[in-house]
Amino acid sequence: MRKMYDALTAANITKASPPPDLVAGYIDKIRLEPWSAADWARFPGLPKVEIVKKASTNAGHVLDVEPGDATPEQAPGWAAMRRRAGFAHPVIYCNRSTWPLVRKAFADQHIDPPLYWIATASGRPEIPDGAIAAQYLLDVAPGIDVSAVADYWPGVDPAPGSPGGSAASTTGVELMERITVTPKDAEQHAVRVNLSGSQGAAVIIRPRLDKDGFSKPMWVGDIFAWGNDHQGIGHNPTQTPGYNNKLTSHRRYDLPGAVWADINYSSADPFDIDIVG
Repeated sequence: MRKMYDALTAANITKASPPPDLVAGYIDKIRLEPWSAADWARFPGLPKVEIVKKASTNAGHVLDVEPGDATPEQAPGWAAMRRRAGFAHPVIYCNRSTWPLVRKAFADQHIDPPLYWIATASGRPEIPDGAIAAQYLLDVAPGIDVSAVADYWPGVDPAPGSPGGSAASTTGVELMERITVTPKDAEQHAVRVNLSGSQGAAVIIRPRLDKDGFSKPMWVGDIFAWGNDHQGIGHNPTQTPGYNNKLTSHRRYDLPGAVWADINYSSADPFDIDIVG
């Protein structure tokens, strides 16, 4: 899980500590001026999330659905417009109480559901099921909002295996294979995967989304991985304090040096595993 800051004024983020993993800002105007090119340039090397306020703006990653900006009924049309323009992963930002209205609008208009960035204001860095990000702290000094973000955000992060993608950004390696796992039931099972043995070896586990845009529930427990010497390499996520075994979005597990791994999971629905490294 990563941390993202957003702000009406980009300079506020530069004053915040610790620095974020991603930044988000506005690119169109209703009342306040959008971020300038110089504002975006303050954050070299960070993934950048572009927010629009108007449903007529055919640009950006995220439509802001809240009073004074776009309405729930306008959200499906914007998402469809962005897809026609070639952007496959439109995102709707809204608060938790508005979320059911947005989901209903997509269902009523027969538009495929988007990704969701939900304002929870819970004070806890937790992402609700079916969301890609959660804004859990509002108006934090010096004037920023703070969100928890999934390890991989389609449409914002380059695709795994692409130059600079999430699979290559820290290791210089690429996607080797994508497999689909079809469980026979919802009980606990294990699937064995073969990896490269490189220091960049990893798996990215991808739950499927339902028709309302929510992740199909699944859990990932122990991951037992071995190297060329038939010795365990460690990196079992269940040994990490506070590990949450329920997946609400894509999650990457780094397994440096692994040549195979047994992944213990529970899921009633098919899911995908990207093997990188």
